Amino acid sequence: MNRNISKDQHVLSVIQKAYDKGQQGNMDTDKMIDWLKQELQNGFSLNQSEKAL
Repeated sequence: MNRNISKDQHVLSVIQKAYDKGQQGNMDTDKMIDWLKQELQNGFSLNQSEKAL
């Protein structure tokens, strides 16, 4: 259950960062989608490597 909370917190954190960047005017839609994909994939990769440890 803690893993689900951690994943949810990570997703919410990434969404908040994307929203903040969008408010600053630093991203158009395509850049934001690419950035979100990269951030979420990086988080997934980190979670997978933690499992291996």
